[in-house]
Amino acid sequence: MKTVIEFSMLSFRLLETDFRIGFGFLLVTAVSFMRPNGITETCLLFCFMHELGHLVAMRFLGARVTGVRFYGGGIGISADTECLSRPARLIIYSAGCISNLTFALIFYIIGKYTTSVVNLAIALFNLMPVSYFDGGMILQLIFPNGEKSLKIVSGITTFILILLFFASTLTVPAGVSVSQLMTLFAIIACELIDREV
Repeated sequence: MKTVIEFSMLSFRLLETDFRIGFGFLLVTAVSFMRPNGITETCLLFCFMHELGHLVAMRFLGARVTGVRFYGGGIGISADTECLSRPARLIIYSAGCISNLTFALIFYIIGKYTTSVVNLAIALFNLMPVSYFDGGMILQLIFPNGEKSLKIVSGITTFILILLFFASTLTVPAGVSVSQLMTLFAIIACELIDREV
């Protein structure tokens, strides 16, 4: 039996849905805003829009949202989707990335290239084959008998992400605090790895 200690700063129930805001989410948000640069705020806004895409699809397709968790690695939504058909679940898992890709196209057309790139990056990040990312959930639906293979791919992808982050800290511009980046990464990585185990 695994024992997990979690520091939850705020928990409440609203409209039959449990909301939990964890310490990691508050810390990552606070550290991110220590040096506001516009990109952080843009990323947070469109991460929320990504999750809103999932919520709209869930509502439209009749899935009952049971929980929303804000943690150091992002936002997780729990919903009762087992009663839904496979195509309906595929739409729900894809909805967040579809919303980001739609925003990327709109902002590209109107010439807001940075915002377009942010949305494209959020969509691509969420489509990675990590088991609890949208990409991993989509692959589980497409290949329901490949659970062991998907778990291996998910672990390898998580490991590669960790290596890429550490490699990227070697090329950080002079004005950026490496210690802040490492702190943020440590919080996010711990929570992502904890979900993977």
